[in-house]
Amino acid sequence: MLNVHKPCRITGTGMYVPSAVDSEAIEAEHGLPSGWSMKNSGVRTRHWIQSETVADLGSRAAQKALDDAGAALKDIDVLITAGGTSDQHIPSQAALTLARMEGGDRAKCQAFHVDTTCLSFITAFRLAADMLQDPEVQRVLVVASEVASVGIGPANWETLTLFGDGAAAIVLESSPSGDTGVVKHSHRLYTEGVRAAEIPGGCVANWVEDYAFSPEMHHFQMDGRELLRLTLKHFPEFIASFFDGTGTTWSDVSWTVPHQASKTGLGVIPKIAHVAPDRVVNILETKGNCISASIPMALHHLKTNDRLQPGESVLFIGTSAGYSIGALLYQHG
Repeated sequence: MLNVHKPCRITGTGMYVPSAVDSEAIEAEHGLPSGWSMKNSGVRTRHWIQSETVADLGSRAAQKALDDAGAALKDIDVLITAGGTSDQHIPSQAALTLARMEGGDRAKCQAFHVDTTCLSFITAFRLAADMLQDPEVQRVLVVASEVASVGIGPANWETLTLFGDGAAAIVLESSPSGDTGVVKHSHRLYTEGVRAAEIPGGCVANWVEDYAFSPEMHHFQMDGRELLRLTLKHFPEFIASFFDGTGTTWSDVSWTVPHQASKTGLGVIPKIAHVAPDRVVNILETKGNCISASIPMALHHLKTNDRLQPGESVLFIGTSAGYSIGALLYQHG
């Protein structure tokens, strides 16, 4: 068992995805060569909304997590929504999601939103663990919900075939025994990659009244090669620093639950970490990259397949726009 610094325990997980979209359909519609998506993005199927919203997906995943934990919304002290996509600028996504939930109009919990794009779930997990050190906070509901499909265009085949929509949630509770919870969390921002992944338009710097819609301004732009270069440059030092003082190494961690960033990114993890590939949770082929929802969706997959056992450790790890690297080591009870 690892030394826990922020006691807490995961008591429930839930996931919700909209309609499935096969790569063959995308390739046929947009003139891509047959098999391009699997070969280059590693995605066979992803899920895209028809008319749902970020709040719709998130509220459904949240209810599933509550059911799994044997809890109700009235039992939740804090709701944290997490993600890089929102239904609107104001009010926060937390308010919109809570309003969609059964009993949301009677809820008395704190509610707020965090956005560190693909790392938002890890950030929210850390904040939830911090809040659970307050004896007045007993249960926190963390909801990561993302709709990527509305912000991608057909011109960039990489983003078109890589991204999916979906949501996942967890219920975190206090841990009286103190032997389960967060061992360590770290988040580093490297601003040399600030333009490597972005949607330039829609906010104050490029306000909607000043710029007519254009793919360059309002569709997601990603330089995959630059992101890979930044990862190869900064990842080794980040990992060495992260595990320093934890009393363990990456190869000793029971499970790695990474952000489902890309086929290439997932492929290098076993080599870097010196872990067996079957100890790295990979759902990219059937879900795609669901931004911040990717990590809790992968956690839900791990848990519901009865693979996560008491006493095991889990490393949540990923990269995000900015450019950032983040990780959280959790001791499961």
